[in-house]
Amino acid sequence: MARAVQCAQFRNVYGIRFGSPVMREFYANKRKSDYSLSNTEAITVSSGALTELVAELGPHLAPYRLPESGAVCNGLYHLTGSLASPRLPSVEDYARILVVAAARIGSERAAEFLMEWLEGVPVRVWSCTLLKGVITDGPLGSIDGLHLETLPSSGDQFPRSLFVRIDEHDIRHEQYSHRAMLSIEHDSRPGLYLPSRERDMRVPQLPTIRNPELSSVSPDSLCRSMSIEADNYIDWFMQWWDYRDVDAFFLNAGLSSARRETHDPSPVHMTKEQLVRCLELHKLLDRFRKLDSGIARWIRSRRPLGRYEQLVELRIALESVLLSDDRGIVGEKRHRLGMRGAWLLGESFETRKEHFRTLRDAYDFASSVIHAGRPKAKNKEHLLTVTRAAQDLCRKAILRIVRNGAMPDWSDVVLGKGFGRVPEDSV
Repeated sequence: MARAVQCAQFRNVYGIRFGSPVMREFYANKRKSDYSLSNTEAITVSSGALTELVAELGPHLAPYRLPESGAVCNGLYHLTGSLASPRLPSVEDYARILVVAAARIGSERAAEFLMEWLEGVPVRVWSCTLLKGVITDGPLGSIDGLHLETLPSSGDQFPRSLFVRIDEHDIRHEQYSHRAMLSIEHDSRPGLYLPSRERDMRVPQLPTIRNPELSSVSPDSLCRSMSIEADNYIDWFMQWWDYRDVDAFFLNAGLSSARRETHDPSPVHMTKEQLVRCLELHKLLDRFRKLDSGIARWIRSRRPLGRYEQLVELRIALESVLLSDDRGIVGEKRHRLGMRGAWLLGESFETRKEHFRTLRDAYDFASSVIHAGRPKAKNKEHLLTVTRAAQDLCRKAILRIVRNGAMPDWSDVVLGKGFGRVPEDSV
């Protein structure tokens, strides 16, 4: 392969021709528009070197060639489509793909990938997600297959997969700097597949999470757990696939990504220990779904909205958590809500009395917003204090119920029987 790489010439999407050293430079500097190619015809290798490489590859690729046409069953096509990698290339075209990959990342690294694919090893890919509301003091890789880190300030130091997705004329690069990036390892289909699987390979199939312990984790569900653990509004605003060095095999990989507008809260720091607890909480929430609505409303109450909107969301959250068994009963909701929250969370008469007043005041403020458009608070500071205290009580109630795995018997609770406890470092 080294001889083929040495004499190879490439023509990028602008029609500019250059050799392997320049290709390597373009790729190392993440200049995607310069190293992207339109098709395999943009890769020129001397006939002697190409013939030699094809002869070397022939015996290895034989099991992965269609008997009627001799085309290679290329699994990379299913990751990004035919513009990036032809579905059924000839052996000559497959050799050209190997040459461009070797020019970008080196012959030895390209050969390593090929040997893995010949042995049926799945292609490893990463789902990447940018988060708002959380940062770290360095990479947190304590979980097998899940990584959380904070991006540097300089765009040049961003991962290639993100850097090439940022328009060079985008003046808002700061929206990516110092953002937390969540990466989860996935296994895709093999880079090469047997002809007998050709029909199966026509059916689209998303990569699967490599670690079975993380199989139910998604950006949405993990952000929910992280919000509760970190006591902050945490959400994602950009997702994409990162192919790492496999990207070198693509002629012109797409730049697809999922984006959504989210609020921009002040970030909180997350530690390795908290990340572990987030995943433990995620498992509990995955099995206990009765508080889904209350949790969603609590998270919305933590968004950087107007204080009045937060109060309304908080009241709905408190009712979902503490009054879920009301079944349409109106009565004195504020009293029952306050009593249940006080007895569930209060360790003494004094704390129960304080909790009762906080929850009752928060309920009253929200009612005033709903019916009169604004709360009847003594002053802005008092309103802020009550809102934040009630948010904290709602979060603690969620944690206590979820970690006990069942809704409380409220009659027992308000008669002083108690209902589980949550470790102090978790609340």
